[in-house]
Amino acid sequence: MNRSTAYTLFDRLRVVQLRLASIALILMMSVTLLDVFMRYAFNNPIRGAYEMVEAMMLVFVFNGMSTAFLQRRNIVIDLIDSFAPRFVVAALIRLADALTVVTVAMFAYAMIKPALQSYAYGEVKLELQVPIWWFWAVALIGIAGAILCAIGALIAPPPKSPHDKEPV
Repeated sequence: MNRSTAYTLFDRLRVVQLRLASIALILMMSVTLLDVFMRYAFNNPIRGAYEMVEAMMLVFVFNGMSTAFLQRRNIVIDLIDSFAPRFVVAALIRLADALTVVTVAMFAYAMIKPALQSYAYGEVKLELQVPIWWFWAVALIGIAGAILCAIGALIAPPPKSPHDKEPV
């Protein structure tokens, strides 16, 4: 498998995760809007709205990261990019990509133990009675996709110049 084929697969994963994040954001806003409306108009809020929004936030965050990683849209401070040689800038981009992979992988590793404990203890959400390990599973799947997309950025060629932007 060559670089362009691998990058295409990473980009497809990114698009799927971005769509999941978008749907979660729309659902999160809709539940919040409807909950506020029901509370003030009929004094009857949506039962479990807080937990639904919490779940959608989890889907949004862990699936939304992959787009930022694969397209290198992280927040950067490019103080030396304008005067440093091109090979130094390219090396710094590679270093940032590698550190991203390592950091997100460490986050994922740190999430495994609490997820297993939640499963073992049979914890459930208070209002919806949904097992909490489901939320951990969604988060771990999302962060796995984010790690793969961060690896995709690592194998992709750096931009031609520090100020070149790849299309969104």
